[in-house]
Amino acid sequence: MQGEVIISDDRIQLKDSTGMLNDGIVMDKVAKDITEEFCKIVHTPNACILDVGFGLGYSANKFYELGVKSYTVIEINPQIYNKACEWAKDKPNVKVLMGDWQNVIPELKSAGEKFDGIFMDTYGDRLEKYTNFERHAKMVADHNCILSIYEYPSIRDTDTLNFVYLDLPQKSDYPIALKASHRLCWSYFVAGEWRKEKYFERVDNFLSDKLCDTIIKENEDTLVFKKGLATIDDIDHSRNFYHTPVKYNAELEQVLNDTIFSRFKKVKFDDLWIGLLKYTVGHGYDRHVESNKGMPLDDPNQMVDCIEVALNDIGSTQVYDEWYKNNRETFSNVKAKKGQMLHYKTYQHVQYNKVEEGDRWQLLIFLKNSNYKKHPI
Repeated sequence: MQGEVIISDDRIQLKDSTGMLNDGIVMDKVAKDITEEFCKIVHTPNACILDVGFGLGYSANKFYELGVKSYTVIEINPQIYNKACEWAKDKPNVKVLMGDWQNVIPELKSAGEKFDGIFMDTYGDRLEKYTNFERHAKMVADHNCILSIYEYPSIRDTDTLNFVYLDLPQKSDYPIALKASHRLCWSYFVAGEWRKEKYFERVDNFLSDKLCDTIIKENEDTLVFKKGLATIDDIDHSRNFYHTPVKYNAELEQVLNDTIFSRFKKVKFDDLWIGLLKYTVGHGYDRHVESNKGMPLDDPNQMVDCIEVALNDIGSTQVYDEWYKNNRETFSNVKAKKGQMLHYKTYQHVQYNKVEEGDRWQLLIFLKNSNYKKHPI
């Protein structure tokens, strides 16, 4: 948004607004509630957030209240930029950038920045410019990044988006009125595109560095080399790795009960399939399916979920679209990050890529339907 503005506590208005729609009001307190709802959609725990347009700071305040690993905001108007800088003075994990997002985002890409959530709400941009935002957002989106654009329904078919309706109170003392109901839309960055569905869940820092090291140390002496080759549906699947069942670890059991099973009855470590895997140079694991063939998916003994945790920073995993088992073209390639957890279905095609240097350490947990025991009513 170019042009001089008048900024008060509850409004931003263009100074030269004669004859303009809504008297040139750029942002008003009427937008606070809906802006905060957008933030709740985009936010995930310990997230790196990119916000395009500071405005009155409603989104900045809400993201910071929800808790972020880092918060970056792009603002094009010099006056609002100065306000944003003032707001950020005492916040070390905040970065305020001046300029047009079309120019700033490529600079963030060059710096290697990646974000878990992106929110875009700007004033005065043409529809064609909005349409280009997805392409720019791809440059800095991490796996499963959540993208929400205030005007998303105007640039994309809502059948391809997730959305919720938000009913907004109508207040007569506001100089501008929002629609009584608004669709808040979002998508996920999966396999190089903005999609409606995720292929997997990803949680960084799922296990602490110390616990990762402990699991390796406690179990590495019992590793056994495994090798295999199978052709399924005309696709070759090879496996070369070291494996051992994981010894009881109370801290790991507690983490699983606090996260994966937080909505269910607590599980016992010994009731789970938990394995430690090691891959040396040239070794990998190419799997077609881990669920039991011929067994209904709702059978209590059927394997339905796989939890993968990287115990060091070596290696990468390809996770494919769960609905197309023979598809070898559409996948997310996730680099290992120590303590990072990936959660996907056992009937998805997954490939633990061959290691090029060093040793890759990985924790695998296969879960049955019977592991998910509901609390009694």
